[in-house]
Amino acid sequence: MSLLPKLNNVPKYDLTIPSTNKEIKVRPFLVKEEKIMLIAVESQDPKQIATAVIDTVKSCIMTDVEIAKLTSYDIEYLFLKIRSKSVGETTKLLFKCTSCDTENEVVVNLNDIKMNVQHAPNVIKITDNISIEMQHPSYLSLANSDTLTKGTPTEQIFSIIKEAVVSVMTENETIDMREVDSAEFQEFLESMTQAQFQKVKDYLETIPKLSHTTNFKCKKCATDNSVLMEGLQSFL
Repeated sequence: MSLLPKLNNVPKYDLTIPSTNKEIKVRPFLVKEEKIMLIAVESQDPKQIATAVIDTVKSCIMTDVEIAKLTSYDIEYLFLKIRSKSVGETTKLLFKCTSCDTENEVVVNLNDIKMNVQHAPNVIKITDNISIEMQHPSYLSLANSDTLTKGTPTEQIFSIIKEAVVSVMTENETIDMREVDSAEFQEFLESMTQAQFQKVKDYLETIPKLSHTTNFKCKKCATDNSVLMEGLQSFL
């Protein structure tokens, strides 16, 4: 029998999932979730951080949502908004001055961080009779990819493309990528011309991401600095 009282008066907040515009209810982090995140950030292991982010968002969403289908930018956006409701709307980050390399502590308001979601055409025409249907990869699929944490930049691009391609369409059939093994897909990509491959990479550029430019004056040399931060790990 438990002797201590239950702490269950946790506030709820409304948020909107960027990719679907679905409104959901979320709660702030609890201490146990913040502890997991701190341990993950201290480890500096991208895969451990990604897992902690997913687990935290999943625990804090009070609405029925398929976490596995949420895009990378959905998870990043929701995590940042939940964090602002949990530990405060500002965070302190360290930036080096571009002139003298002095580290400066800068306060960033999380509410100023925006995400512009634009839905680009997701069918890419490769030849006159072959097209590729693409999607924004889920955060979970990217987090589970060892290539994205350990591979070279080129290997990472190929891995992201594999997660983004839904199907390959010809005049006669539609080939579901779930039925194609990695080696065959790699061969398919490598057989493309540079122009064809660029069309695929251009689609990846349309994937939204957290972005914010912060300005600060160096405490040592007084140089005005401007820093562009992109992606969730810039704000952790």
